[in-house]
Amino acid sequence: MKIVINPEYSFLTDFINDLPENFSSKGEIIYNERNVLKRYQVQGVDMIVKSFKVPILVNRIAYAFFRKSKACRSYEYALEILRRGGNTPAPIAYIEEYKDGLLNRSYYISIFDARATTIREYMDGSILDAEVMWRSFVRFTINIHHSGILHIDYSPGNVLMETKPDGSFRFSLIDINRLRFKKVTREEALSNFDRLALSVEVSTRLAEIYAEECSLDKNETVRKINKYSDRFFLKRTIKESTKQIKREKGKWAAFFGPLEHYFFLRWIRMLFLNGDKNNCLYKKERGLYFSYIKSKDERQVLNRRYHYES
Repeated sequence: MKIVINPEYSFLTDFINDLPENFSSKGEIIYNERNVLKRYQVQGVDMIVKSFKVPILVNRIAYAFFRKSKACRSYEYALEILRRGGNTPAPIAYIEEYKDGLLNRSYYISIFDARATTIREYMDGSILDAEVMWRSFVRFTINIHHSGILHIDYSPGNVLMETKPDGSFRFSLIDINRLRFKKVTREEALSNFDRLALSVEVSTRLAEIYAEECSLDKNETVRKINKYSDRFFLKRTIKESTKQIKREKGKWAAFFGPLEHYFFLRWIRMLFLNGDKNNCLYKKERGLYFSYIKSKDERQVLNRRYHYES
């Protein structure tokens, strides 16, 4: 087992050392899906512990010998974000458990701020009067990019927001094991907006504000950000629809989805269906696939005609 503790929180050493043994039985569950998040309050410190799921075998080997674990990266990246002037919950420690010489479970411990919430509700179009928040958030994004911080999964659930007494906002990054510290190009900065807004209207407004703050052409900035965003949500729509079909209709229905395997099916049609798109089998599967896409597609990207240049 490997344990690294932030010297500022050395007084929590006993709790951290016992954490792997006590994690399953103690703590308040905040999230329990692929990974597990639990909240603890120890010696006046409110903290969140993220337990990463056991990696598949190839990744267990990679994390043991070639790559840093997600917990290790989260801890080290948090320190680097703070060093660069960015915001993220203060890192407390990380733990790596090994089994047969390979990484098994790992844990990342950081400060928990009960006053902060994610920015999800501001990104789906349900809050219309959010101009001050949007502008503050765009400025925060510009600042982290200028600091050489590129969050690969820059989504509403990975940005925390705290409203201060004076009405201003403080943002911080979470789920930070997928970051790059580099000089962020303009195109990388624009594409980093791709998964933020479920509403086209919101992404358009974010793009307009970004153009104003960076003295860029507004129409071109809106075009590019919406192009990147539409591409992302199209991919997500197909992915989520496939999962739903697989759950309800089985693997074969998902496998033969006409969007996911367009070129394969075109070949099949040429050989067996004589290219007839009106064939009942093709129509049935296409209708099935689109029925799920319609229910999942927040941005309605499949119903929009693209006027963007690649």
